[in-house]
Amino acid sequence: MAPRRQGATGERESDDSHGCCVPGECLRPREPVRVEDAIRVLCNNDTCAVGRYMHRECFEQWEAGVLAYLKSCGRARSWSERQRHQNLWTKKGYDLAFKACGCRCGRGHLKKDLDWTPPGTAIRADDEKKKRRRARPGRTPAPVDVRSRAFSLSSSGSCSPPSASSEPSASPTHAPPLNLTPAKRNSKPELVSDRIRAGAGANGIFSRRLDFSTFNLLPKHKVNSYQIKIEDEGNHGNDDTRLFILSTLAGQHKPRVSCALCKETLHVFDRYPLVDGTFFLSPRQHMSSAVEVKVEGRTQYLTCVCMGCLERCDLDRTIRCRFCGQKWDGSSLVLGTMYSYDIFMATPCCAERLKCNNCYKPLLHPHQRLNYSDYSHPVTCPHCRVVDTHFVKPLSYCFTKRVFPLFQQWP
Repeated sequence: MAPRRQGATGERESDDSHGCCVPGECLRPREPVRVEDAIRVLCNNDTCAVGRYMHRECFEQWEAGVLAYLKSCGRARSWSERQRHQNLWTKKGYDLAFKACGCRCGRGHLKKDLDWTPPGTAIRADDEKKKRRRARPGRTPAPVDVRSRAFSLSSSGSCSPPSASSEPSASPTHAPPLNLTPAKRNSKPELVSDRIRAGAGANGIFSRRLDFSTFNLLPKHKVNSYQIKIEDEGNHGNDDTRLFILSTLAGQHKPRVSCALCKETLHVFDRYPLVDGTFFLSPRQHMSSAVEVKVEGRTQYLTCVCMGCLERCDLDRTIRCRFCGQKWDGSSLVLGTMYSYDIFMATPCCAERLKCNNCYKPLLHPHQRLNYSDYSHPVTCPHCRVVDTHFVKPLSYCFTKRVFPLFQQWP
């Protein structure tokens, strides 16, 4: 059974309005949470002091991870994506998924507060009604306005990375199926297809995606905008992510990249999804073609993994931990965007992956775990005092295409 839900308290709303309580890395760390635009959550630990509010984008990304966990739980395996999303925060779904909802306080679990209404909601609803009443026949329909906004690009051409964490934000509540064939004129998916053809890549060296047929490789239930990044959300940091990737690669004259695992060459596109796989930043250069960048004064390497290796489409693309034999699985990652941490090192499966790179002594207790992105940060070894990104190790040290022998290295 799921932990009990914390009751309402008498705390002032403003007490929690200044910090995002999302477990993991906040997408907008420099922006305080505005209560009227936030999502409120409850922790079942009565002494939790972490906070009760998340940026909407942070909540959606965190919720996507919880939904991915729910897919592997009991009766939820047979639910549709829509059913999982509808049931997640009710007793029916939360009893199965609460283990993936750990709070940063370390002693409780979070749950979305379904009874909370953001301040000003009623006023905004009245304003919307007034706007609809004032609308006159012959006005340009809303879809046209949406498309014109999608054409607009940020005026910034800077190569600097986005100010917030670049982990993808995707809402499963807005996940229409993608158009896998070239769109016909005036057909419903034409909006997406036109948007992609109209975009201009950095320096004009990148490809333009005319359809989504390459994603036929995926299981049908994954072909949606929840698991494939397709929208620009300029004011929320995601367009900065796109411009950062394209500007970085354009500066190196790289219209194509290689997969870190199978070495397959991948085209880079000028609009989301940027690649038939996903990008990530790592403090370690896993391959010679990874592009060196500076992020907040730290040297990182922009690296890519193809969709086939993320999905483990065949046995040749399956890699395992050299020490415990567990398969690495990237199928839950959002395609076509970028993660701000090393995706291979974000989920260490055994104690060998948690040892110091210098003295080889354990850095954490066997059952202690960090947030995904924290494994890519420099830490000080408590034994030898060496500062390093100890959890980020060479791929050939961690993984193999066979379970045994231990000395077998994956090329």
